[in-house]
Amino acid sequence: MSTTTRPRSRGGSRTRIGPGRRLAGLTPQGLPGTRTAVRRVLGRMFGPSKLDFERYDGDTGLLGPGCASWQVIAEPAAIAGGLRGLLLQVAHPLAMAGVHDHSAFREDPLGRLQRTSAYITTTTFGSTQEALRVTRIVRGVHPRVHGTAPDGRRYSADDPDLLAWVSIALTSSFLVADGRWSPHPVTDGRADAFVAEQSGIAALLDPRVDLTPFEHDEAARDALRRGEVELPLITDGLLPTTVDGLRRRLADYVPDLGINHQGREALSFLRRPPIPRVARGGYRAMFGGAVASLHGPEARALDLEVGRTRARALDTRASAFLTTMRLTTGVSPALELAEGRATRQSPPLDT
Repeated sequence: MSTTTRPRSRGGSRTRIGPGRRLAGLTPQGLPGTRTAVRRVLGRMFGPSKLDFERYDGDTGLLGPGCASWQVIAEPAAIAGGLRGLLLQVAHPLAMAGVHDHSAFREDPLGRLQRTSAYITTTTFGSTQEALRVTRIVRGVHPRVHGTAPDGRRYSADDPDLLAWVSIALTSSFLVADGRWSPHPVTDGRADAFVAEQSGIAALLDPRVDLTPFEHDEAARDALRRGEVELPLITDGLLPTTVDGLRRRLADYVPDLGINHQGREALSFLRRPPIPRVARGGYRAMFGGAVASLHGPEARALDLEVGRTRARALDTRASAFLTTMRLTTGVSPALELAEGRATRQSPPLDT
């Protein structure tokens, strides 16, 4: 896989892989003198990992070693991608109404950020049982999240169209960030695999899917990992399985996007969240990069359009910060632990 040039990223913008990003790829373990301190700050912002890897030796999780999702989400660029995904979610008035009416982000401003991060980390890197457990937790919350948006429309977190939007916003944003800032971005079929993997995870949030067989039957789990289980959000065409399908689904949502007073309140929080002082400069760099990476209709929906010169400056700043983070922290500790769990032998059964 070439990591020097590529005509265009999946988001349609040109991707440049400069010497700084190539250098970052040479230090996979980070710098020992600063790695622990930086990871501690990240833990305060996004929540510490609570995965119990020791209990599930030999379990590959929902995706398994070598998957595209492990590659994409293990990289620091995925943090900027997650911020971009939250921006896109703000742009959908019905999704935003659910957050505004039912989220505790005013009283617990970092809580939603941490819960979103924990869900992504667990479903991507956790054991199969951990991934299914956190999926059940999220599904248990959704029936309580319903109401009326400011424009009079009804919303429900279990609405298949809204479930799909939240996933599409995150998946597309992870891919954009990966293409712009990762030292080894996914391309072509590997990018398609990432879309299919993330859609498969998101499709399990659909209340029409019975999770019980996957929790108790290894054959059912294997079928799920192989993509042989019918998942309505995918079979109905709401969740894509290729990059081209992802682009089409994003275009489908453009007429629905726009920002209201609820969205502006959330956007104000995302601009200046109450994070540790030491992390604020880096956060601003990633937030600015996320804004600069928005496509035209997305930026207009959020009133976040920036000129070409300003966008280049924001992108360069984000790239510099993420390169520094990659040099100092190395790859995600969740990836290292997941790889160790998946390759360890399961203990023999008692006879």
